[in-house]
Amino acid sequence: MKKSLFILVGLTAAAVSNNIMSLQYKGVKSQHDDGYDSIRKITIEREVDALCLSISISSPMVWEGNYASREVPQRCKATFVKTLGQIQPLKIGKDIDTFGELEVLDFIEKMNNSKDMLLVDTRHEEWYEYRTIPSAINIPFSYITKSKQFPEEFKEVLKTFGVKTKKNSYDFSNCKTIALFCNGAWCSQSPSMIKSLLMLGYPAHKIKWYRGGMHDWLSMSMTTTRP
Repeated sequence: MKKSLFILVGLTAAAVSNNIMSLQYKGVKSQHDDGYDSIRKITIEREVDALCLSISISSPMVWEGNYASREVPQRCKATFVKTLGQIQPLKIGKDIDTFGELEVLDFIEKMNNSKDMLLVDTRHEEWYEYRTIPSAINIPFSYITKSKQFPEEFKEVLKTFGVKTKKNSYDFSNCKTIALFCNGAWCSQSPSMIKSLLMLGYPAHKIKWYRGGMHDWLSMSMTTTRP
């Protein structure tokens, strides 16, 4: 499958070996804790059925009909709900990097060798357990945005992020670099969590935002924790 993908895009291993572009083909190894004392080793990559690589895709096949025309085999297409939420801006704040899929892969690869980086799924638990990006931890956005309702969870999140709490202030000198995501470019959960963190004083340059979230991740056939 990977060999076919290289042929499809006209790239060779030598051409991309030292480039972020190569991560989608060679894969990124990760460990995912499912929260039930079970840690799974998962390789994150672009998962495309070999059948789908042999099809010559035309413009009408992609853009007409129910997401993809009847000529496209069922296992090569997907339909997503398109009526949820509000479209979020591309930039959420000064000094906050907006990530695409390749930047997320690069972040995960670097995170494997760093205790100071965290990939955070900001959705509620049932969404996280249904399907998420391997190696992501679950911290519901409401634990930060509604800290008065969740005081104990709020304190635990800050501890997880490496923030030291004082009586009336917070010490961010050793806080971790975090990459946050939720359901998609129409989802306000991760943006609201980011805004709340900024109000607390969390350094903007240590916050990354994967705007596309699970919607874009799945549309690119990327590995998830659910088969």
